[in-house]
Amino acid sequence: MAWYVGLAWSATQVTSPAGAGLVMGIGALPRALVLLWGGALADRLDARRTMILANLGRILVLAGAAVMVAIAGVSLALLLVVAVLFGLVDALYTPAAGTMPRRMVRADDLVKLAAGTQLANRLAVFVGAPLGGFLVAHGGLAAVMVVDAISFGVIAIALAWVVRPRLPQVASAGSSIRADLTAGFGYLRRDLPARTLVIAFFGLNLCVGPVLAVGLVQRTSAAGWGAGSLGLFQACSGLLAATGAVLAMRWKPANLARAGLLTLILQAAGCAAIGVAPRAGVFVAMGVIGFTAGLASAQLSAAFQQTISPAYLGRTSSIVSLSDEALMPLAMTGFGALISGAGIPFACGLLGAIFAGVMIWSAHRLT
Repeated sequence: MAWYVGLAWSATQVTSPAGAGLVMGIGALPRALVLLWGGALADRLDARRTMILANLGRILVLAGAAVMVAIAGVSLALLLVVAVLFGLVDALYTPAAGTMPRRMVRADDLVKLAAGTQLANRLAVFVGAPLGGFLVAHGGLAAVMVVDAISFGVIAIALAWVVRPRLPQVASAGSSIRADLTAGFGYLRRDLPARTLVIAFFGLNLCVGPVLAVGLVQRTSAAGWGAGSLGLFQACSGLLAATGAVLAMRWKPANLARAGLLTLILQAAGCAAIGVAPRAGVFVAMGVIGFTAGLASAQLSAAFQQTISPAYLGRTSSIVSLSDEALMPLAMTGFGALISGAGIPFACGLLGAIFAGVMIWSAHRLT
């Protein structure tokens, strides 16, 4: 998170708003192009070693960029190159990381692991964002790069010397990466629960993301509540998400997938409420969205790990991630156009209804 704050701030200092947007968005292109290949690679190679190598790649990118900043200063070209290289490394790291929970703990402990991971991610956001702002203000982008490189080094060391998977990896048996990719899509065609979960994750990502990133901002601006309210809305959601994750550690429903999907119907209602509720109501809606995200995400992550065949975890994880990288920009653009044409209440209500429909349909298929 510190790195992305430093990157965003530096981009605004050296280029126009359009150029800054290009810097922040261009990393998604290589991730989208390489994610599926990275997923197939994750099912072929040892995931822990792949994560270590990816972290070493991150360190090399950041160290090299820090040297260039010290020599020539920050430039738009440098930021674009670093963003692209970082996106490529992420496309290798993310699918490999997606295969690790299944190998680390017993099936009964997957919810606790997912909830703990979510809490750690929330903490990283709370700590990393202010840290990034402090570092870039007092040491510039190079300081952010050095600190982030050190953090990736610590992660690589922990992966090499501390993390020890308890279960062996079930490697894919395809003759090539292309054959593995074909087999991965074939697996989803054959396996109804796996296919249903992937569709549910697509619906979750593509419905909630636009409402929170576009709808909430537009609603706050149109109502004249100010940027401070926007920050408080996000903080409310984050705090309640942590609460939901803590509850997930203690509540173990018999059918994790179905419980998580039905819980998200409340999140869909919160998304719809953002478009019409008064300021106090938006706080409630964001609290509901955060709480259900913390609870349901842990349950669905565990259900995903339990449902997907171990030999296909990397490829299936990369397909789910593709909804964020490749389809999210289209969803954001389309949602913005819908707001322009039909208004904020209709747009948020429509997406909330679609979201709820997808969750109900998915829960019914997994009964």
